[in-house]
Amino acid sequence: MHAILITAYKDYPSLLRLVRRLDPAFFKVFIHVDTRSRIPNAELSELRRLGATVNKIFPIRWGSYTHLQAILHLLAIALEQEDIEYVHVISGQDYPLWNAEEFNLRCDGRIFIEYAALQDQPLFVRDRYELADPFHFLLTSSLGSRRLHKFLTRRTHRIRSWVCKRRMRLGPYGTLYKDLRWSSFPAWAGHLILQDPIDKSFLKAIRKTRLAEEIFFPTYFANSEARHLIVRNSLRYVDWRERYGSNPAYLDESDAEAVLRSDALFARKMNSEHSTKLLDTIDAVRFNSDA
Repeated sequence: MHAILITAYKDYPSLLRLVRRLDPAFFKVFIHVDTRSRIPNAELSELRRLGATVNKIFPIRWGSYTHLQAILHLLAIALEQEDIEYVHVISGQDYPLWNAEEFNLRCDGRIFIEYAALQDQPLFVRDRYELADPFHFLLTSSLGSRRLHKFLTRRTHRIRSWVCKRRMRLGPYGTLYKDLRWSSFPAWAGHLILQDPIDKSFLKAIRKTRLAEEIFFPTYFANSEARHLIVRNSLRYVDWRERYGSNPAYLDESDAEAVLRSDALFARKMNSEHSTKLLDTIDAVRFNSDA
């Protein structure tokens, strides 16, 4: 069995279609829905009737540590089940491109995660981690405000850059790596994450960073005993051009050829407004299905 860990916030029709597409004989689905989401409880109950494990625990604000907390919570729940062999971390705006047989063939014990050294990233990206965020609590507090956080971090950025010493280490790691959090790895690698005491030290160190989930998985794996099994390919099809007010782009029917020609297991981002015809094409070509 493969575990699908999904973090979701909106667009219930897309989330429902995703869950319905995942074969319950092969995939076990675990969903965390942002506590701020307006998806009604009746619709969450529908997902549970389809076999998904659904919970709402953390308020997920962009950049906050709570997104990583939600993913790790799902991972812990999934790995309580002994029949899980592989784990895939996705969002509610992803969609599978292959059936269970292909997943079983391609997921051969390696870790699929696309990443680069943090030191090679632009300065504004490195700032998220090298400069401690003194206002991080505004992103996790129920009284917090993303706008206030953005205002304060921007107004104090120059002062913090001058006065604060850049952190060249975070917890036990001096070499940091960044990805986009979406990854696939064997269950035993997930157990390493949950049980390694070094990992707990790292988690504590990145609480005061933004987008902690983007450095957590690649940094841990690249510094672990599993590093020789890493394939620097997340097996996700993504278009990094801006379209429909989003970067990465919301995919539509014009992307069908490129999506189906790719080596990806998942494609993102999808939504019910722009991606329906593309999803219909994927279903017809890859799943011999109308929905």
